[in-house]
Amino acid sequence: MARPVVLVFLVDALGWEIAERFDFARDDFWVRAPLGTVFGYSSAAIPSLLSGATPAEHGSWAMFRRADVGGAFGFLARVPRVPHAIEWRARHWIRRYADARAGIRAYYSLYEVPLHLLHRFDVGQKGDPFQPGGLARETVFDAMRRDGIRYHLRYYLTAEEDNFAAAEAALSGDADVIFVYTAELDALMHRVGIFHESVAARLRRYASFLSVMRRAARERDVSLTTVLLSDHGMTNVARVANPWGAMEAAVGPVGRDYLAFFDSTMVRVWGDARAVDAAVAGLGDAGRLLSDDELRALGCWFPAREYGDAVVLANPGVLIVPSFMGAKPIAAMHGYHPDDAFSKGCFMSDVADPAPASLLGFKNYLASLLGRAR
Repeated sequence: MARPVVLVFLVDALGWEIAERFDFARDDFWVRAPLGTVFGYSSAAIPSLLSGATPAEHGSWAMFRRADVGGAFGFLARVPRVPHAIEWRARHWIRRYADARAGIRAYYSLYEVPLHLLHRFDVGQKGDPFQPGGLARETVFDAMRRDGIRYHLRYYLTAEEDNFAAAEAALSGDADVIFVYTAELDALMHRVGIFHESVAARLRRYASFLSVMRRAARERDVSLTTVLLSDHGMTNVARVANPWGAMEAAVGPVGRDYLAFFDSTMVRVWGDARAVDAAVAGLGDAGRLLSDDELRALGCWFPAREYGDAVVLANPGVLIVPSFMGAKPIAAMHGYHPDDAFSKGCFMSDVADPAPASLLGFKNYLASLLGRAR
């Protein structure tokens, strides 16, 4: 009897609207459907997909939060403002020291966070959610290890093509699950936009990978079940806004009377209410202040306010520039309201079971699939 194996192919930022525009894998799966996401970036969506828990439940929302005493970057408390060129050269060494000092295993980048403010922040997640014990909630990897399900994981620590080759080779091993995550499409669309020909070419490469896996499975007497999904979508940038400049003009520099973190699509503010008003005014008709009730409904309410006393969200297609994520515009972004059509991810499977409504249902979906396969 053929040995059952489940292939999970997690493609970061492959939105439903993108998959539909390029007619991706239309004839390869029984089930193709949009997949609801959570509010935030991959720092929220990946932990939620792997755990079935909301950001408020697993604790990881934005890449950075306000620091407690003894935060990962506390050693920078006496660093003054320095020229950007010096800051940029120092970031690599700061990152290495902070990772070792605080035991950080999660993915993050310092991007353009000003070094003289960095000690006021900490990473939102220190553990690696792709590894057992890496998140405050049980993940699919914790569950598989607990249940004795053997899995082979390939993700962003190694190159995409190497991961594809390793996944094919793993069909000859004893893994019950082959889990492949790629963020290359996400990075590409940030550069070129969501409907560029290079995006179509990348999707053709993914279709080829799936075809190779199915052919190799037949040759090795493996009964392969494939699930392809994404954590969120992507939206083309149509305009930019500068709430940072508006806030400093109205209230003064960040870090004096208030603290703020400028993500690509939202401003999170602590302290002086005038800064919140200035952020809202700076975005104008390009964004709005989210109420506490809306944050609760979105599963992103944190009573300790570690992610912000107030959250001001840009409308879909609006990019905050400059921000702590970048000083120049990019072609496409995510992190908008999850109800927007272009925020939705996608779900595809070659078994006839209904798709989960959102990524919060993937953990139970996979558990059910594995339960029948054993």
